[in-house]
This record gives sequence, C-alpha cells and structure tokens, in this order.
Amino acid sequence: MSSKMTATGIVITQGDTLNIPLKFAYNRTDGVKVPINLEHSVLRMQVRASADAQPVIKKEVHTHVDAANGRTVMQLTAEDTNIPVGDYYTDMEIQFIDGQKFTFYPVKTGCQAYFRVVEQFTKGD
Repeated sequence: MSSKMTATGIVITQGDTLNIPLKFAYNRTDGVKVPINLEHSVLRMQVRASADAQPVIKKEVHTHVDAANGRTVMQLTAEDTNIPVGDYYTDMEIQFIDGQKFTFYPVKTGCQAYFRVVEQFTKGD
C-alpha cells in the first residue's frame, strides 16, 4: 500500500481505501498514559481545496473500535477518495459528550495538513 499519513499530511492514491487507527490518551503527572474514554464522542474529518471551499470529503465516526480504551479508526473508503487528483487541506477534530472540541490533526498547532491525491493507473473496469 502506497497511501500514508505523516505528522503534516496524507498521501493517497485516487480511489484507494485508507484506515487511520487512532488512540487517545493523556499523560498523568507520574508519566503513566491513561486512555480517554471515547463513548458518545464524535470524530470528524474534512478535506477541502481551500478553507472556504465545500468539503470534497466529509467524515464522521460515532462508533469506536474500543471506546473505553480510547481506540477508534477513521476510515476513508474508495468512494471517499475517488476525487480529482490534486492537493487539498485537511484536519481532524474530536468532540466529547460535554461539548468540548479539540483539533488533533495536524499534530503541530498553527500548521495546515495537506491531503494529496495521486493518480491511479490500475482501473477496476
């Protein structure tokens, strides 16, 4: 698989599937990582050509792989990524049941994450 996610962006072949496993935890003062319970939380991702453009990909995850242990997956399907080849922008956020929202991707605050769709050559027809 040539699709990949880094701290600053995602590169995916047009029409490919990409599963992004995520684990949410925080460090206690003693350094122990404690999972964040994701029950009733919503994970969101959007991909846009610019900040003002309509999303070309819009995903929400309401059901998590292991909510009690902070584990979930953002899945991009072949239908999601069958968009024109090019460079886009993306981010991901999580909203908890109490209404708090946190943008967690891109990893560095103040940066924009790119979403690059590259041309596919093997067609399924």
